[in-house]
Amino acid sequence: MHRPPRTRPARKWSAVRAGIALLTAAIAATAFPATAAADYPIPHRMIATTCTAEQILAAARDYAPIYYERYVIDKYNKSPQVQQAAIDSALYFYSLSPADRRAYSEQLVTNFADPMTASWPNWAKIFFNNKGIAAKETDNCANYPPDDQSVWDG
Repeated sequence: MHRPPRTRPARKWSAVRAGIALLTAAIAATAFPATAAADYPIPHRMIATTCTAEQILAAARDYAPIYYERYVIDKYNKSPQVQQAAIDSALYFYSLSPADRRAYSEQLVTNFADPMTASWPNWAKIFFNNKGIAAKETDNCANYPPDDQSVWDG
């Protein structure tokens, strides 16, 4: 049997189906962004900075004092061991290369059994905060000494 040639209305429906597929893909990409493309959980500025943890804290103290004070108060509500572990974790993070910081960031997303996070869920909030604090800290951190240990004490 001979099949009739495809007519214009069939092409119209193909275009509609293609449009729906593109719209669905766009909605899915917005609703479920890829982790590598996202700035989660650590802002890109913190991945790329050349500042030390102490410089970041000093900038937070002067440019985001409410967040700094909350961090220090929360820190002192933890045991001395947890406090030191938080300091050591921050020092470790800022000793890494940007590529290793990105890998660390992606590991945080998938590793819910991180002992530091289990001991103090907000241990790195002052460093990894997305509410504009990271911008204030990284814009100003280079103006501070790289090894001022007093910033940990508030």
